[in-house]
Formats: sequence, structure tokens, C-alpha cells
Amino acid sequence: MPRVVDYPRASLRRSLALAEVVDKLGGEASDESAADGLGNKVSGAFRALVGGAVKYGLVSTSKGRIKTESLYQDYKLAYDDASKLHALRTAFLSAPLFNELVGRLNGQPVPSHLEKLMIREYEVPPEAASRIVQYFIEGSKEAGILSSATGLISLNPAAPTDTKIIPGTGQLRVAGSAPTITNENYSELAALEPSPLPADVYTVRIFGPGIDTKITIKEEEDLEIVEVTLRKVKRLLKEESNSQSTA
Repeated sequence: MPRVVDYPRASLRRSLALAEVVDKLGGEASDESAADGLGNKVSGAFRALVGGAVKYGLVSTSKGRIKTESLYQDYKLAYDDASKLHALRTAFLSAPLFNELVGRLNGQPVPSHLEKLMIREYEVPPEAASRIVQYFIEGSKEAGILSSATGLISLNPAAPTDTKIIPGTGQLRVAGSAPTITNENYSELAALEPSPLPADVYTVRIFGPGIDTKITIKEEEDLEIVEVTLRKVKRLLKEESNSQSTA
């Protein structure tokens, strides 16, 4: 049986642009409204873009309507560059093919035969392979996975502490989240320890399923950010409780 591997038919950058348009339209929009917001028409190319944004976990679709997902909100409302980068990485690695490639190439440069690798081992159609390679390279740079300095694929430079990548699942597992493992053959990538902070600086870090935020408190107003984040956690816990009660 042919191996089924999922890959996005759009770049991470364009998918973010689509999610931004839908967000500006209230977080949910028709295909026609979203396409018009991008200056496009509903066509095969537009549907490929929507499919790509779905693969990255930025939007969902149902009955001709597009809705932004919580991952896009994490990116949009990130308090700092580290949180925004984490959201980008989570989106990039939500595409199963890209997730698997990063796990396979960790610590190595992008191979010159990557296009042939995609065709031979990952069932990517030959006519699409060069484009998918471009999406992989561009997206991995934007997510800080492909280093411009060393040219190596690596999650280590900015990965959150206790992060695990599970190839083929499109998921990052962060400490505090329940394990989600679909097979026994997964790679665990050690992350760097966070840099120590000055003794006179207060820091609050809240992390778990769907959230990883570190807030530096220098003045009383910064506590408002902590309160907003805790309200988000409360909302997520309530949604989880409701979903369990209706299951």
C-alpha cells in the first residue's frame, strides 16, 4: 500500500496571511470573503492555500466557511518574540511531512537531493516536489528551525524546555501536556535550558497544552498580562471540561 504523507500546498507565510484576513473579518468568513480579502478569487489555487493553512493548524473549514484556530491567536497575541516563534514552529511542524523531515534531518544541513527524497520516500508528486521543497526551506527559516548562520536543521536554539517532537503527528509536546504518541518510534529533542535572569527581576512562566508564555514583571502593569494569561488558561480548562462532559 502506498505511504500516505500529508504536506501543505502553500507556504507558511501565505497561510498566515489568509488567517490574518479571516481574523480581520471576525474570525470566521466565507470562502468568497476570504479570497476577496486577499485580492483573489475562489479557485484551485485559493483552495490549495486554504488546505495549506489547515495543514499548519491555523484555520479550519466547514461548509464553505473558514475559521481561525487558537494557534493563530497564539501567534497574533504573543507577548514576546519567543512565544511568537514557538507558535510559528508549532504551525510549521503541524504539517506531518515537515514534522517528519525535521525529526529525520535534525542536526544536519538540508540535503541537495531533498526533492528526490520527497518523491522517492514520501510519495510527493514529481510535479509538486520542487514547490514543496521551497515551502519547507522558507518555513523552516521563518520558524527558526533552519539556521541562517550554520545552515543546519535544529530545534534546539529556541525550543521551549521539555519539548518533544513527535514525527508524523504534527505535534509538539510541552511539559504539562498529556502525552500524544501514535507510534513507538519517535524522536525526543533536548532543548536548551532557559537563560538565568537577574536576581531583581520577577518572571512568571505558564506552559501546558496550547500555551507557553514567559512574562517578565518589571512594574505593576505587567501583572495585568499575567491575569489575562490566567483567564485564557481558565477558559481552556472550562472548554476541556465541557468537551469531556458531552463526550
